[in-house]
Amino acid sequence: MGAWHFWRAGTRRFYQHWGSYVALVFGTNLAISYLAIPFFNWALEQLLKWQGVAYVSYTNFGQIIVKEPLAFIGMLGLLLAVIILVYWQFAFLLLGIINILNGRPATVRDVLYDTVRSLNHTSIGTFLFFIGYFIVILPFGSYLFTTPLLNKAQIPAFIVSYLLDNPWLAVALAVFYLGAGYLGVRLISLLPLMIIDQLPWRQAVKRSWHQTQHRIWRYLWHMLVILGMITLTVSVIYSVIYAAQLGFDRTHWGMAAATVNLFIMEVVTEIIICYTTVLFMMLIIACYRQDLTLPMQNQLRFNEAPRLKRLTRTTVIIGLTLASGLLVAFNLIYLNGLAITQPLMIAHRGVDNGNGVQNTIPSLLKTSREHPDYIEMDVQVTKDHQFVVMHDTNLKKLAGIKKKPAQLTLQQLTKLTVHENGYQAKIPSFDHYLTVAHQHHQKLLVEIKPTSAYTRQDTTRFIKQYGKTLRKNHDQVHTLSYNVMTDLKTQDPHQFVNYILPYNLTFPYTSANGYTMEATTLNDQFVNKADRNHQKVYAWDIDDTDLMDQMMFMGVNGIITDNLHEMQVEAKANTNHPGYSKLLLTFMNELSLTSNE
Repeated sequence: MGAWHFWRAGTRRFYQHWGSYVALVFGTNLAISYLAIPFFNWALEQLLKWQGVAYVSYTNFGQIIVKEPLAFIGMLGLLLAVIILVYWQFAFLLLGIINILNGRPATVRDVLYDTVRSLNHTSIGTFLFFIGYFIVILPFGSYLFTTPLLNKAQIPAFIVSYLLDNPWLAVALAVFYLGAGYLGVRLISLLPLMIIDQLPWRQAVKRSWHQTQHRIWRYLWHMLVILGMITLTVSVIYSVIYAAQLGFDRTHWGMAAATVNLFIMEVVTEIIICYTTVLFMMLIIACYRQDLTLPMQNQLRFNEAPRLKRLTRTTVIIGLTLASGLLVAFNLIYLNGLAITQPLMIAHRGVDNGNGVQNTIPSLLKTSREHPDYIEMDVQVTKDHQFVVMHDTNLKKLAGIKKKPAQLTLQQLTKLTVHENGYQAKIPSFDHYLTVAHQHHQKLLVEIKPTSAYTRQDTTRFIKQYGKTLRKNHDQVHTLSYNVMTDLKTQDPHQFVNYILPYNLTFPYTSANGYTMEATTLNDQFVNKADRNHQKVYAWDIDDTDLMDQMMFMGVNGIITDNLHEMQVEAKANTNHPGYSKLLLTFMNELSLTSNE
């Protein structure tokens, strides 16, 4: 059966019994999003508070294992519980959709029982394999099966950017994604074999590998057609809504139309999520049965009386309406511009769109003319324990010298010339950079980058030399080191200090004034918790308008960007009486068909 016929038949099958499918998928996602995830977040926070762990990051993970073994064991237990729940979610949806395809011979209670029974026959080794399986195929498999339980299993954007900047690492990343895609196709029948046939994972791998032999391109083409048609469908629906709102913006009905359109978008998004899940599940089941005619097969008499069918659809409609209708009040706030914040605009490393060499005086002067709220810059200690303005821990890239800044004195470093973006400039001392910034009334966000040469005495020295000046000029400090942050707040309590987090695993409870968070895993729950704790959230690196819109929608307090002017224009467009169509477009960017949040 061709991919186009499969998509059309699958779509027709979804339409015939959309009430049952939406009730299954939407109900499951609702339970996980509003019951399971809040519980796991609460449990993790209570565990860390009980064990006195202020935060979790790659910078302290080894320390947690050694010094707080109970916290580590508890985190492993929660991870195992999450994996079991993900496995249960997949099993429940798989068995539920098979039940609907077969004409619903079993009740929901029966499907739940079968799901639990499949878990009872699953060994610890199977769950361990399941973890590895999801880690490997997640970049590819997230398009087929998504769950908010795994929404944090992402590679942060700054790591991807770093890999892409290195040709060899970029090739390795491409090979990894190709390998993940290949494994995803070859093991497409793996989970049904484990769940339905209850095969041990080793046998399931062999069976799936054998079943997909010589069928890789065929299955992949089916996936691409389904994904392409879903993307096209969403694009058409959103485009029609956006075009209609453009017309309504010219009338007195703009506000009312925008409220209705937002409501429609929310309902459509939930239905599309269900539709996507069902179609890909149908494909997985068809691959498992090695029969791609599955959606076209004549269905046995559907075990659902007309009255029950009407009741199911009515319940689904009421549920979707209530869930989306609860957001109407928020929609009104959003459409009045009250949910869009004006964040501080912070120029990353003192440059805007490559207008100079990062962290140098000429780029500072050029960028400050664009009036950013802050210029973010980096300082490190030198061999003689002075402070130099430099981001990289090796001078090779910018100065062509294979040495670390800590291996040279401040006098030696300031004689060096660095090159970038077709410009050149001298490496400045922090004293010089700070003086020039204050002469031009430019506030700074200073990142202290501790290296192997950095000591706690350097923090004390930094406070004595610059603390009073920084406070007087309303400058701010942030750092990736928890110890440096706590020392700064202890010795200089009135200094504004942010703690830099590259990953959002759980909300930290620290003495920091706020958090500088990498945007990939940042969400509105984190921002809301920070606000309740009277802490700020700065997001980095925000370099495109869609991401900028999302950060403003979340309510972050500041954005750190390499494209200052473009982000300033976008922020002004979002806050300076934007049209309702513009607000709808921002909301479309915020809605995700893959997060299930």
